[in-house]
Amino acid sequence: MLLNKNYNISTFYVCGIFSNIKFIRAVGQETLKLLSNELNQYEVYIAKLISDKRYLSGKELTKELVNTFQIKDDNARKIIQRTVVKGILVSSNPLSFGNGQFIYLNPRDGLTLSLVKEVSKKHRPPIYRLLEAIDINDGVISYYEALKIVAAPLEKSSTKVNTLDEIIKELRLMKFIYEKTDSNNIKYILKEESKKEEGKEESLLSAHFSKMVIDGMFLPDILRWLQKSNIIDNYKTIYRNKKTPSIGAKQNNLVWDAFAYTKTTGINSTFGKKADTIEKQTLVVLDVVISRDYSQIDLDGFYNRIQINLNAVKNGRRKILPIIIYKTIAVDVLEKISSLGFIAFDLGSIFGTTIYDVVEKLNILQLKKVAAISDDFNVTIESALTTIRTSGQEDSLKDIRGVLFEFLLYPLLKHYYSSAEILHGKTLSIVKPEGGKENYEYDYIIKSSNPNEILIVELKGYSSLSKIPIGSSDTKNTLSWFFRRTLPFAKRHFQKEIQDTGKKFRGCFITSASFYEDGINFLNGINNGSFKPQNLNAFYDGQSLLKLLEENNYSKVKSTVEKFFIKSERL
Repeated sequence: MLLNKNYNISTFYVCGIFSNIKFIRAVGQETLKLLSNELNQYEVYIAKLISDKRYLSGKELTKELVNTFQIKDDNARKIIQRTVVKGILVSSNPLSFGNGQFIYLNPRDGLTLSLVKEVSKKHRPPIYRLLEAIDINDGVISYYEALKIVAAPLEKSSTKVNTLDEIIKELRLMKFIYEKTDSNNIKYILKEESKKEEGKEESLLSAHFSKMVIDGMFLPDILRWLQKSNIIDNYKTIYRNKKTPSIGAKQNNLVWDAFAYTKTTGINSTFGKKADTIEKQTLVVLDVVISRDYSQIDLDGFYNRIQINLNAVKNGRRKILPIIIYKTIAVDVLEKISSLGFIAFDLGSIFGTTIYDVVEKLNILQLKKVAAISDDFNVTIESALTTIRTSGQEDSLKDIRGVLFEFLLYPLLKHYYSSAEILHGKTLSIVKPEGGKENYEYDYIIKSSNPNEILIVELKGYSSLSKIPIGSSDTKNTLSWFFRRTLPFAKRHFQKEIQDTGKKFRGCFITSASFYEDGINFLNGINNGSFKPQNLNAFYDGQSLLKLLEENNYSKVKSTVEKFFIKSERL
């Protein structure tokens, strides 16, 4: 009804706008004092409206006032402002929902996290996706994953798209979330409530880090399969690495799990052999989720990043091929992927259905590295290697086999450095004088006090039929790459620690493969130099590794290495 006179507090009660005494008590003494004053027809109407609707955006509330009272937009906005000042409404300020709009709600309700999630699903989807991602992952999400799901640019651009930092700032001011950096220097976003339970924060970060590693672990093998299938070219393939799971592939101010290019005729508009430059090829972007279900928020974030990329072209049209890789997915999400025309591959369709068992075992290994001395640890590794072999996927899963080899030798390293800090899968970086960063990945970094040394360990879980060349310091997977490039780089990185603690800097190259004759001569020289560890040699090939394991009574580890790496991969 149209109200055209003032109403006092008793009228509110009779009309049922505030129809029970519990509410009047809940609003507090300050609001109760305000309610004792007379309220005009607009304020009565707004109070009743909010009571019925729970909340309205500024635009919606303005429209209601304009339509009901035949007033102008400016007047309606001023009425809303006065109503907030009187405490009849509360505003979501500073958190806005679409086009800078605040929402307005009853003072008794307040702006809760669940309400923000509900409202943002319609009015500000990026915030909804961020909050939903945090809920899906038990109260935590990495900054990198949030960039993907929110579809936020790395740096502020001329578009109206918010950066992730801007969104986080708004939610942090409301005390809904906070940021935390772990020992791996990875930034996470957590619910504020995680601070209340002792030990919960550390547990959440540790478990989530393991999930991130799993998601990055399969990418090299996936990309190799796409290359063999002629879906992508082998030139300029950039991907998220398991050792740096918080760093994605950066392209056009956005992050992707991987991107590559294709000149495959049909996918690419230019005939294959004529697509001899990147400009003539189609960009291929990948979204890969292995550690949990691929969800609607993942798809929405991927779709929005693709749209941002497409819209960034001023002249002509950019060509993009989206590919999604998942382990499990809901039927309705898969149907939406199909309707969008995106390519989607089940991990099992690439590597066989036994890959799911391998994923589960990798999850166990990643979470239980600290208990790696147990027999169960070795059994889990051997079981995963057996599954890969029996499925006929040893060639396709070379990188995963390499990861399992790293896990396999952890107990041996722990034996020699029982009280040392052992870091697995780390990336070291140095800021270059001319700007930018230089960084390299390391399998194991061991900081020991007895012996007093920093040891860098490089592991290569290859077939014994393979030979590792000397190569050059510019060629990856060679002896020179490690001893002449990444090892000296690590020494520069730890220079201050070496000076402060007096630690010696050492390196060790361990492989199940073998070396060429010139490589053995090269390594013997290293072994007689300053890089040799106190209790180990500077290098081990397959046969000397077996001997080392036997001498230290690691018969089960020796048996596994011999069975899956030293002997021919085709028994």
